[in-house]
Amino acid sequence: MLAVLAFAALLNAPSVNIPRDAYGVPHISASSWDDAFYQAGYAVAQDRLWQMELSRRLSRGRLAELLGPDYVSSDKEVLRFAYADSELKKMFAELSVKAKSAIQAYTKGVNGYISDAEENGLLPPKYAEIKAKPEPWSELDSVAISIRLWRMFGRGGAGELRNLAALEYLKTQKCKDKLLDVFDDMAWQNDAASPTTVLAEDDLPVEKRPTFPKLTRAITEKHLAMLPKLNLFELLPSVRLASLTTSTRVAQNLNVLFKAGSYAIVVGKNRSATGAPLLLSAPQMGFTNPSIVHEMSISAPGIQACGMDVPGIPGVLIGYSPTFAWGLTSGVADLEDIFYFKTDGTESYQYGGQTLNIEKLTFSLKVRGQDPQSVTQQRTLFGPVVLSTKSGGGYIFARKSTYWQKEMRAYDSLVQMYSVTKPSQIGGALANCPMTFNLFYAFKSGEIGYRYIGHVPVRAEGFDPRLPVPASPETDWKGIVPVSQMPHVENPKSGLLTNWNNKAAAWWPNGDTPVWGAIFRVSILRDALVKPKFKITDLENAAWTIARTTEHGSSLYPLILSKIDKANLTPVEADALTYLQAFNGRMLDGDQGATIYNQLFASLQEELFYGSAGNFISEDLFRMVAQPSLVLKAFQGKTLFNYLGSRTQSEVATAAFRKACQKLSAQAGDDPGLWRYLCPKIMAFGTPPVPYSNRGTYIQLIELRPTPIGRNVLPPGVAESGPHSADQIDLARAWLFKAMRF
Repeated sequence: MLAVLAFAALLNAPSVNIPRDAYGVPHISASSWDDAFYQAGYAVAQDRLWQMELSRRLSRGRLAELLGPDYVSSDKEVLRFAYADSELKKMFAELSVKAKSAIQAYTKGVNGYISDAEENGLLPPKYAEIKAKPEPWSELDSVAISIRLWRMFGRGGAGELRNLAALEYLKTQKCKDKLLDVFDDMAWQNDAASPTTVLAEDDLPVEKRPTFPKLTRAITEKHLAMLPKLNLFELLPSVRLASLTTSTRVAQNLNVLFKAGSYAIVVGKNRSATGAPLLLSAPQMGFTNPSIVHEMSISAPGIQACGMDVPGIPGVLIGYSPTFAWGLTSGVADLEDIFYFKTDGTESYQYGGQTLNIEKLTFSLKVRGQDPQSVTQQRTLFGPVVLSTKSGGGYIFARKSTYWQKEMRAYDSLVQMYSVTKPSQIGGALANCPMTFNLFYAFKSGEIGYRYIGHVPVRAEGFDPRLPVPASPETDWKGIVPVSQMPHVENPKSGLLTNWNNKAAAWWPNGDTPVWGAIFRVSILRDALVKPKFKITDLENAAWTIARTTEHGSSLYPLILSKIDKANLTPVEADALTYLQAFNGRMLDGDQGATIYNQLFASLQEELFYGSAGNFISEDLFRMVAQPSLVLKAFQGKTLFNYLGSRTQSEVATAAFRKACQKLSAQAGDDPGLWRYLCPKIMAFGTPPVPYSNRGTYIQLIELRPTPIGRNVLPPGVAESGPHSADQIDLARAWLFKAMRF
């Protein structure tokens, strides 16, 4: 009887004989949804089991349990914003039937491979090196990795404590008497010159747009007056915590999710040389070995999709179906705020006349070779506490997010996308996605379009959105911006859509982080797309071009160059100027002008801001604050504060140029002919580096013909070991692409 049951179970087990193409990409064809996702889990584990192991442990704050005490700091940081297992289970239980069954089947597939690998001695060698075995995969592992992805790729905001720290720092600088002028310059709300995805000719009528709270100097002054008095040293740890500095650095070192940024191009049928819509999507998530992402195709009832997946997350995230193609870029919308509550230093806080207890969630942090530690996460009714201070009698600052405990709705939206057959269904599929993305799509029927996704809060009037807000029912959010009022367009009049994480529409504000300004990198993408009609190879060429072009565009370097005083230059400076005058914005490996311009821009930042506003404690923070858009306005004298001081543009530009030459001479000698630009490269792991890394981690090019045609590239390869671990490096080196297929 047992033999009969075992034979019957074998007959019912999904097949794991998964076809793969010449690059090892799995192509799944199944008779059922569950069978397809079982095979997907099996295939990804076959390719990336060790990476998946690290990813789930990083996402759940369990790295130190496997790798030892060096990873305690990362785990502690993650656990400060993590969910309890019961909360992960609740979010999983709330998924649609199809989404839930996809994760369940994927989990079984991963475990199927783990079992086979253990039995046949095929586990990744890292397990043997550290004398460990993989635990069974859990649905909660996929949920935790998904949440990490959505938070990294699809969130924005919570910069209020960073802004408060910046204000405290500026109080110690020469500009302190004009403090708010400098703050408004550096944290602007809306720059009308910033390039947008939705052009004016396609924009929503004014009456259909959401309204955002007005911001005046009087509101800022009133808001600052009510804030608790904190010093810079109290604020800095919370700034580092909010940016997840430690765990992000660890993620990069371990080759799992650590950054986000992307570009996309969509061409309508009237701008297409072949009459077929075109779509390029290139998520920029860094280059590691193995790649952060993976690829596959799935064909089964309810899903036919080919493209990019992320190990640990079931399904194709960016790709195409027989009907349409889609791409995503990070939306950067301000989805979260810092609110502060009065406390007496005990375990309670005040809200709306009530005294509420601080919720405490304690995690056991296991450490290999050491005793376990505990990490306690504190929460308010708004969300996790990011800062507690005794200043002013005691306050706690908490982060409130529109996506808190709702991140998995983004996965549900992805699963719904697989059933889309026409553009009118896109909005409904994405309505419940709380995370911020730019979605681009093209249908073989000819339609193209764009939607700005995410649940953006409607904030209370009378407060500065750049600063922490006192928590009360009156100051709380008033809902979220309706989907119909979010920027979107179908079949734009120009027949072309482009995005490189730029602003969605002219009226959309920056919120607490000055992201979008007059100089923005999408402009160089658009400069590469000037033909009346495009072939798919023109989109390919645009990606090639922008990898070799300064992201400052053409608005800055000609202006600086024109103001340099050409008289009384030293021989070295005169020689350097010759190279600089020949520079055309192309950042080509070996080009002397590119090196000189890079150093000139850095020196100009220092000349403009060091004297009055200082260096913001760290080089990285200073470069982030002194953005190209701010540099341009400050140099033009169009800011509230006069950063030129008593000097002319020529004097500042010349001083910056001389300083640049001095620094380059100190680094490489006095011969500008040797000051060669070294382009950023992809480390190719055993082969020479691949030049020009300013490109997509994964790039796909889709032509929406009656039978869609796709090409893509994902270096170094689909697997973490074996023949397919590095077989796409040569493609990337030559800017070539391979065929996509189902």
